[in-house]
Amino acid sequence: MNNEINKSRITETSIGGTVYIVESMVSDTAKETAYAKVKRLIMSNTKDLEKLSETTQLLSQKDYTSAK
Repeated sequence: MNNEINKSRITETSIGGTVYIVESMVSDTAKETAYAKVKRLIMSNTKDLEKLSETTQLLSQKDYTSAK
């Protein structure tokens, strides 16, 4: 238990009047770094947004051509 306390870090950040308290810990069984995980999540979300944007553009073009 004492070893786990030494591996944790508490970060306190205030954004717009809200205080966020985050406790992070090191995992001996992690398969990827925090950096790699966040990068993967951002890239995955970006691809989803690109798909959504393409679909929205196609729908707006379809609406425009059908209105003629």
